[in-house]
Amino acid sequence: MGRDGGRRRGAPTSTLVKPILLLATGAAAGVVLWRVLMLDPPPARVGVERLSDHDRHALDGLLHERSVRP
Repeated sequence: MGRDGGRRRGAPTSTLVKPILLLATGAAAGVVLWRVLMLDPPPARVGVERLSDHDRHALDGLLHERSVRP
């Protein structure tokens, strides 16, 4: 006589599928993140930084002081 309706031996399918699915998802996320951070060029600069006249004068003064002193 066979075991009709008896319990199946071995691990349930979910215990095998879930870790593999987690591993595949993590690998895919890692590849996407690596591609975004390492391979894609940085975005183009939208605009050039602009200083007010007062700030530009103060910066020029600081740069002049540093270039005069050794």
